[in-house]
Amino acid sequence: MNKPAWTLFLSLIGSATAVAQNQPDAACILSTAKNGQTITAHGKAVQQPHDLGFRVVGCDDVVILTYAGDQDTDVPADRLRRDEHLKRFQKFTSAVYKSTTKDICEQCMQYGDVEATLTGKLEIATIPPDTTKDQMGFLHDASGKIVGTSGFGHPTRMFKYRLVILSASDVKARKLPKPRVANP
Repeated sequence: MNKPAWTLFLSLIGSATAVAQNQPDAACILSTAKNGQTITAHGKAVQQPHDLGFRVVGCDDVVILTYAGDQDTDVPADRLRRDEHLKRFQKFTSAVYKSTTKDICEQCMQYGDVEATLTGKLEIATIPPDTTKDQMGFLHDASGKIVGTSGFGHPTRMFKYRLVILSASDVKARKLPKPRVANP
């Protein structure tokens, strides 16, 4: 390739890269969303000790997931679209291998890399003025006294975001091999 063609090629690649980086899709949807807003986001399920999390593409924060109709939400169950996509998402994020004497762990997940596009009501935890939040999610007043909690998750309220799922689509997962004890 001659020098002018090479320069043009590099210029076009650089321009395409700059345009791709400036697209709104590259930004985290959580940074511009408002509390109570219905959003649609693509990401990967993340198993937490007691909760199901969701890592939205382009975002650093993990979002805690719950379903419309769950007891601690104000979203009625009739808003949840119970279709094949939702059933697949629920299956992929909850299926575990049954324990046998040859297992090396209990509650081993059957599926990994669970991806989906979820639509739901976004809830954003706020910290009231004149309070601070510790790592466990407790709010403290200026004297250090605990005055409440802020955040989502169990047993600690360490997550800022929660998505009340209304529907799922584009659900994919990878089946994991059944864990076995190595032969001696």
